[in-house]
Amino acid sequence: MADLAATPESNPSWVSRIMRRSFSGVLVAVFATCFLLSIGFHYIELTNGTPASFGTELLYSLFVLTGFGTLWLWMKRYFQDRLDPPAKTLWSVMISGLVLVVVAGFTARFGTIESSVLELPLGFAQDTGVPLTSPTIIKMVVISLCEVLFAFLLMHRIQQLVLVKRTQSSQRNWFIMLGLMAIAALSTISQPAGADQNEWQTIAFIVAVVFMVVNAFRLSWIVFLTFKEKMATIGLCFVLATLLILGMGVGSSGVNILVPRSHEYLEFYFVPLASFVKQASIFGILYCITAFLSLLFHLPTSGDYEQRAGERATMFSLAHLVSQVFDAEKLFVTVASAPVEAGSADFSWLAMPDHQSGTLRYKMVSAHNVTANRIEEWIDTDLLIDDLMATRNPIIIQRASTDHRLNVKPGNGEFGSLLITPLIAREEIVGALFAAKRVVSGFEKDDIETISVFAAQAALAIDNSHLFEQQVEKERLSRELSIAREVQRKLLPQNVPVLSGVTMAASSVSAQEVGGDYYDFVRLGEQRLGVIIGDVSGKGTSAAFYMAEMQGIFQSVSRLADSPSDFLHHANVALCQSLDRNIFISAIYAILDLEKESLVIARAGHCPAAIVRLSGESRFIRTKGLRLGLDRGTLFRRSLTEETISLEPGDVFVLYTDGVVESRAESGEEYGYDRLLALLEEHRHEDADAIHAAVLRDLRQFMAGEEYDDDMTLVVLKWNGLPVHSFLLEQESKKQSV
Repeated sequence: MADLAATPESNPSWVSRIMRRSFSGVLVAVFATCFLLSIGFHYIELTNGTPASFGTELLYSLFVLTGFGTLWLWMKRYFQDRLDPPAKTLWSVMISGLVLVVVAGFTARFGTIESSVLELPLGFAQDTGVPLTSPTIIKMVVISLCEVLFAFLLMHRIQQLVLVKRTQSSQRNWFIMLGLMAIAALSTISQPAGADQNEWQTIAFIVAVVFMVVNAFRLSWIVFLTFKEKMATIGLCFVLATLLILGMGVGSSGVNILVPRSHEYLEFYFVPLASFVKQASIFGILYCITAFLSLLFHLPTSGDYEQRAGERATMFSLAHLVSQVFDAEKLFVTVASAPVEAGSADFSWLAMPDHQSGTLRYKMVSAHNVTANRIEEWIDTDLLIDDLMATRNPIIIQRASTDHRLNVKPGNGEFGSLLITPLIAREEIVGALFAAKRVVSGFEKDDIETISVFAAQAALAIDNSHLFEQQVEKERLSRELSIAREVQRKLLPQNVPVLSGVTMAASSVSAQEVGGDYYDFVRLGEQRLGVIIGDVSGKGTSAAFYMAEMQGIFQSVSRLADSPSDFLHHANVALCQSLDRNIFISAIYAILDLEKESLVIARAGHCPAAIVRLSGESRFIRTKGLRLGLDRGTLFRRSLTEETISLEPGDVFVLYTDGVVESRAESGEEYGYDRLLALLEEHRHEDADAIHAAVLRDLRQFMAGEEYDDDMTLVVLKWNGLPVHSFLLEQESKKQSV
């Protein structure tokens, strides 16, 4: 599969690159072919010793136009994806042009040529009929190629500068200029070398120059340069303009010092090319001059632009922090450094409320270009913050030495003016941003506006950081509560015991993540089962903690206590050592004795257990007793009473917490004891699971989807009587014992 992924068929971008390279290769091949054919034309003339026919000259023109047209197209494709900085663009043109001019100049000075030869029509000396020599043809071809390459390179690279921040009109003006330059050049195709322009050619040339002037003022890229870049670009423009004037064929007057008589060589090679190179040279010189002058005029504004660039960079940094940075320390450093990095202050610092101290004081959390000790020497932070809190507006001190809140001597050269801006988020001041300058009256209107914008953005970032910290803390607590809930769930019975003659069902639901309700079962031998249900006052984690403690006491003490009242007494003694004074636990504990077919129950201030017999008789078992933790002496033991109930088949016992009977409907009505007892009477014929489900179902319908206000626990026991074989075995055992 990996091999298949690498094939051209499965990688369109790979195929596209191959096609682009192939097309570029075709263009180069076409240019090379046409260029060689044009050279061959001159050698044929040299060999024949006679001028070429009209058809041959037409074919020659076609070769030259096709060849250099493909060269133009190849260079366009090469440079269209190169987005270099302006200085680098001009630098590349200058270096490339210098190399080409040096090659052309060396070629022009290699050997000599009679002036009369170059003054004659293409290829021949009219007065003697002697053709051009072979060395002259080589010089003509090399010089022409270098000059044309320089002109094409110049136009393609300057196009990138002209079309910076392009618009439809700027793009249209550029292509109109190129079209006019081409028309002006092609109008000379039938003109012999050395001939003067006619009127129509002059008009076409003038119109092209007009659009050259229009495009020469497309200098939007200058605004984005720094001071150093502007200085470097000024030098590049000067050198490039000088190179164009001294090295390119801008006329036939012999001013081309670097490449003598280059224009004549170009005209003898192909007059339209000479015309185009001349126009390109003029546009290049014009563009370099306008750029040079514009750069000089923009030098004084470089500082303002760099300040605005710093402001934009700082705003971007702060906006980035708002969405992605949640490290408070890193955020404070970025906010504190913003005024300095934006160029609006010499040093700055950030003050935030000191929550750890428990006071309303502020402390410096980050500083830029200044130390905390110097700040303490200079200003009374508390006094400035008090004034800031009172006005909630920026405080501007233009002369630091005259303000009573500052300890600055006149002319110290370190601290001249101060700006304090409040950081306000959701109508609250979350911090204060201090910005200082060494000079007196250093803060202008735009500085104040800029720092105020920073402060607003910084306040949002800091507020988001606080919200993020709160969210992280909330998630951490949620995870811990989830773990606590799982632990608490495991403290409760995972399954109800299975005993002969009785069925049971139980459940517990917390109003919050964890709760204080508790129920449990314990086997007290083969024939006895202890059942407890309890409710810790309050809800949440504190109640869950005491619930866990109650579970440990029950599992250890219940096996040592003979009766429910004994257990509750020992549990009260144990819990009193750890319960807070405002915490108490209600509980009800019952022991089911299968051998005696009885239920002994005691209650410590808990909701009364409900009993419903098969006959329909029902009541609440209201034994006396204080809640666990209310009394730490003997009163608790004396208050306890027990009730023993003889079991009859069909008896239903229900233990519950107040979350059941005190649940409220949307109207505010409580579920109540009477409704619970009536429901149990209605479903007394069903087994424990069905009764348990009926209570929960009726409770949900009563509440109509409302959440539980309190923890809710429900335990249902139904006595079905011992099976016949168990009864016979029990009677036989009694007889044997007698």
